[in-house]
Amino acid sequence: MLTQAELANLKKETAEESHGLLGVFGALSDASRFRIFKLLLRERDLCVTDIANVLAISVPAASQQLKVLETSGLVSRQRHGQMICYTVRQHEPLVKAVIKILSGS
Repeated sequence: MLTQAELANLKKETAEESHGLLGVFGALSDASRFRIFKLLLRERDLCVTDIANVLAISVPAASQQLKVLETSGLVSRQRHGQMICYTVRQHEPLVKAVIKILSGS
């Protein structure tokens, strides 16, 4: 049987892990966000306008979807003058695991 300290530690660890996983899978559960994530994986670095044009959606719609992906920790954004571009955070352990799942290996 676990001690109170061990129980508290396990609760804390599982809550932290679940929060990250829920955010990532929640973000990728939307078809548009999933397509954007896959597109960023393939192209490495794309600006909001390019993403909107590829997916045939408005720039505000693309921005909104990218904000969700950024909040979940899957992508990061960089400002280049007036343009905002996004890249996948490939060096983050959770993102690496998602990429591995998506690649099927």
